[in-house]
This record gives sequence, structure tokens and C-alpha cells, in this order.
Amino acid sequence: MFDAAITGGGLAGCHAAITLAQRGRRVVLLEAKAYPHAKVCGEFLSPECVALFSETGFLPTLQALNPATIRTVRITAADGSAWQTTLPAPAFGISRYALDAALAQYAAEQGVEVRDGARVTQIDGNLSDGFSLSVRTAEGAQTITARVVIAAHGKRSNLDRAMKRAFLAQPQGYIGLKRHFRGAALPEHIDLYVFRSGYCGMSEIEDSAINVCLLVRQDVFQAAARAGAGGDDVERFIAWMGGQNAELGAWLAGATPIDAAWLSIAQVPFVAKTCVEGDVLMAGDSAGLVAPLAGDGMAMALHSGKLAALDCEDYLAGRVTAAAFKRAYQVQWRATFAGRLRLGRALQAIMLRPTLIAPGLRLLDRFPALGDLLVAQTRDLGLVEG
Repeated sequence: MFDAAITGGGLAGCHAAITLAQRGRRVVLLEAKAYPHAKVCGEFLSPECVALFSETGFLPTLQALNPATIRTVRITAADGSAWQTTLPAPAFGISRYALDAALAQYAAEQGVEVRDGARVTQIDGNLSDGFSLSVRTAEGAQTITARVVIAAHGKRSNLDRAMKRAFLAQPQGYIGLKRHFRGAALPEHIDLYVFRSGYCGMSEIEDSAINVCLLVRQDVFQAAARAGAGGDDVERFIAWMGGQNAELGAWLAGATPIDAAWLSIAQVPFVAKTCVEGDVLMAGDSAGLVAPLAGDGMAMALHSGKLAALDCEDYLAGRVTAAAFKRAYQVQWRATFAGRLRLGRALQAIMLRPTLIAPGLRLLDRFPALGDLLVAQTRDLGLVEG
């Protein structure tokens, strides 16, 4: 019997596992894929992440990966309207291929039992009787038991269906794409390009590579892919996208892909989720997905993993009842993240409407204090100051 079982070995899962292991708990971390592996992600570590990594001692390991430093963000509309702002503290650009593997290795060094290639298909049980997790591996089926479970398996998975989560019944009409390139340098800044019903971000990561990651409404993607000529659906869409924003198209035309193909994810769920399902705590994207343009998704994953772990520690130590344990996490999660999730969805709705985004950027450019306020509302500056 483990003290805690954690499903999903990304940022939220690893950070939760490390936090518990450093408090003497026996923890198993179950990741469906083998490390290392790529993910559709903006690969932007906001300043808050630096503070959270410092708490667990992981920061020197991160710095050894030679992440790119990011200090400014620039957003450009299709008509050329633009706004630029400086981040409250330096951020990093690092591939998930390198970061997740290093974080999982660090978790193992802290005493976590890390099992990759282990897909959780079912979670049974409760806090009173303990949990039983059904796990599928290359060697066959396994069963793992634990006193508490943190589910950090990402945006959507087979486990969400097994748990019959309500958010799956809601429309989820977005697709995300990512690919690494060599191209014109982006010294210490992120460029975010808006096009009809979508936006594309690019920034440097380690080894001077540039991550290009985009989000678009699925119906627009399909229409653009059908209308194009030559190549597959993704390449036809990329050609269409480059024609929607001149600056973006010019950059892509001069860039050379590093990866063999675009990585994609469909049905991206920007809908309300529950942060507790039965007696299981949800963390990271499993609990709620922030709009990528906010640039706070990775910090929110780490922070929610920390909150879940600390509440689990209180329960495992006998300091709170099961009911108080779940209630405390729900209250903390909503107070910390719910407002930013709502703001992110509202900002994304504006970003996806050309008639709103261009005048909005001109307004922010004219009144810098308004832009500073917007940045402050989309992140946890208390972590940065700490």
C-alpha cells in the first residue's frame, strides 16, 4: 500500500509526487508514456515556475538544461496592430521533452517510485477503504493500492471516461499543433500572432530551437485544410494560417523544421471541470485548462500539484478528516485558479475575434498601465515576489 498514487507524470503529477516524497511519504507516479516524450505545449515557464521549482530544489537541475531566457511578450494582429509588455521577472523556454524527463528523474531521486509506460485504466475505492488502481503496462495488467490518489493525467484521457466526468459531454471544438524549428532568432521574447479563429505563439527553447505552438477552432482548421492544395491537412492549414498574418507567414517561410511532423491534439477542453471527483483530487489540466495565451498554464500545473500534495499530507498525517480534506482542496483551488481561468477564457474569446483584438491591442499600446493590470490579473505575482 502506497501512501499516495499519482496518475500522470507531467508537471502537476511530478511536483505533487516530489512534494509528498520530501515529507517522507511513499509515493508511486504512474505515467502512460515512456520518458522522454514530446507534448503539445507552449513550453513557457513563467516566473512563478522558478519560485515553485526553488521550493523543491529542482531549480539547479532546470538551469543545467540551458533553457532560453524570456523577458518580453509581443502580440500582433492580422492588420499589424501590436502590443508589447515586459514580464514581471525573467521566464524560461524549455522543451517538455527535456523538462518532463528531468523532473521525473528528480522525483525518483527524492524517493518517488516512478513507473512510465504505465497507463491507469480504472480507479476504484475511497478514502475510508483505500484505493485500487488498475494499470496496463507492456508486461500486462497490474493493480496498485494507495491511501490517497491525485489525478494529474492532463487535458483529457481514457481515465476521464472511466470516471464518467461531466465535462466530456460539453463541446470542445479546438485543436492544438506544435513543432520545433530553426529560424529567425527571437532574443528573450515571445511572439504571439493572431489570425482568424486562432493564434500562434513562438519562443526560443534550449539549443536555440524555436517552439511554434498554435490553437485554432476545429471547424476553421478543417475548412482551411479542405480549401488548400497539395500536402496533408496540417500543411494545407499552415499555409492558410501564414496567409492570414503577414508577419507570421514571413517567419514561417524562412524557417526550417526540426521535428519530422507537427504534433497535434484535438478536442482541447476549455470548459469548467471539477477539482475533486469522488474522493480523488484532480490537479493540473485535469482540474482545469487555462487559455494558453495567458502564459500561466505550466505554473498553474505546478501550483495545483503542490496544493493537492500538501492537503494529502494533512490527511495522511491525521490532522483533518476526509470531508475536511476534500473541502479544503476545493476551496484553495477555486480561490487560487478559478478567477484566472474565467479571465483566460474571456481573453481568448476576444483574441479569436478580429474585430475586437486589433482595437484592443491598440488600446493596450496607448495605455501601458492597462496592460500591466492585465498581466497582473492573469498570474500569481505573490509567487514571483516570494
